[in-house]
Amino acid sequence: MDFSDETLVAAYLRGTNEGAFAELVSRHLGGVYSFALRLVGGQEAAEDIAQETFVKAWRYLKKFDPARASFKTWLMRIARNTCVDHLRKRTAVPLSYFDTTEGGNSVTESLADESLLADELLSRTDDAEEVTRALGQLSHAQREVLVLRYEQGLTFDEIGSVLNTPANTVKSRHRRALHQLRGLLRIQPI
Repeated sequence: MDFSDETLVAAYLRGTNEGAFAELVSRHLGGVYSFALRLVGGQEAAEDIAQETFVKAWRYLKKFDPARASFKTWLMRIARNTCVDHLRKRTAVPLSYFDTTEGGNSVTESLADESLLADELLSRTDDAEEVTRALGQLSHAQREVLVLRYEQGLTFDEIGSVLNTPANTVKSRHRRALHQLRGLLRIQPI
């Protein structure tokens, strides 16, 4: 039997289903990791953020209120805040620090993005690398909205809850992000 996230939370908190939290982690780990990877750009950091997100979720599970948001929305807000904290702590190191004596750069020459992209974006272009580069050129706020909408499948209201932003602002960012992404990819609107 497939229980809703909220039912699993309630069962775990009542102590009637010890495996309920593990089921929640299993359901949402991929989405949290993918979201973190898109925002921070590194696999190791995304793994750490995903782990920290679930630790925080477990720690504050008693504060989850299904009347205010779905479990997924609540969890993605924790993930977003954890990403923001990570980005604030990150110290900037100039890429020139990694220049080799041969004139190359050991970091830029070894960069690879192995993450999956949203089906909707992939259907618009044949070149996934071009989409990844274009997403990287968007502002952090625009990228957040697109990732939450297309990779996580959240509604505008849910995204607003995650970002603590009015839904109309989210819709405006979404519209501007799609417009800018179309321009970067040279795609004509439908």
